[in-house]
Amino acid sequence: MILPFLAISQAGGINGYQVLDLSTNARSAALAGSAVSLADGDISQFFENPATLDSAKNGDIFFNLNPYFTDAIVFTGAYLFNVKELGSFAVGLHYLDFGSFDRTDAAGNQLGEFSAQDYVISIGKAHKLGPITLGVNLKVLHSSIDSYGSTAIAGDIGGVFSVGSNWSVGMVFSNIGTRLTKFNDLETTSIPFDVKIGTTFKPEHMPLRFTLTTGNLVDSNIVEESSSEGRSNQQVEKILRRVNVGAELVLSKNFQLLFGYSHKRKQELKLEDIGGGAGFSYGLMLNIKKIELRYSRATFHAAGGSSFISLQTNLNNFKSIL
Repeated sequence: MILPFLAISQAGGINGYQVLDLSTNARSAALAGSAVSLADGDISQFFENPATLDSAKNGDIFFNLNPYFTDAIVFTGAYLFNVKELGSFAVGLHYLDFGSFDRTDAAGNQLGEFSAQDYVISIGKAHKLGPITLGVNLKVLHSSIDSYGSTAIAGDIGGVFSVGSNWSVGMVFSNIGTRLTKFNDLETTSIPFDVKIGTTFKPEHMPLRFTLTTGNLVDSNIVEESSSEGRSNQQVEKILRRVNVGAELVLSKNFQLLFGYSHKRKQELKLEDIGGGAGFSYGLMLNIKKIELRYSRATFHAAGGSSFISLQTNLNNFKSIL
């Protein structure tokens, strides 16, 4: 009932704060880029949906490193702690460093270098009500290019419904917010508001856990209109580009393999004649002495992809790890 109104209110244009469009952890990256229904103790999922925090434990700490393209690099960190009489809160940082750029004048003379960064500071809280868990993230967004900067405040509102022990459904309204400052008075970029709905289920007696996530639900221009394609084909394409599919091969509690496919990424980044692997992703999970290590690789183009390395553990178990 809500989505049609959101779709009408969504204006076209270029979104700012590009760090919000990047995967925050190796698990989501391996599952085609995003997952909002994974509530199984993985603290890093609170960046995707704050309602998943109810499954995490106090003392959980998480780090992720993503060497992006060229000199750009992405870092993510999260920690869950308890506040007396208020319960558990998660705090997180998602940071994108674009690297260094040459500074030149109008004639092309080099005058030095400058840098650019995006970062998001998040604090999240979840509350369980029977089979339903609700969560909220409050986020401060900042983007800087040289001496120019832009700041915004935003939030996520999410929920997870546990249908059974092996089936959950999640939904999140992400990046609801407003700008506080702009780069300049002519800036027209917007915060990338989105609605995502997903489900995770594991068939009984099968070592596979499937995750299906739909996104870009408020973007009516997800497919460029083309007279060379039939209207029915364009409608099918609009649906497929909103769906990401992922699977985890659960070989044991300490070892898993992950796979994912994003049709939107494939269609937007493939070459004219070949796909070059664009849209596909894969990864693995190893649990060694209570340290959970994840590695994933997401292919964006025939020219290459991007790797993600994540670590999660609990500080309360640190002594036993050593």
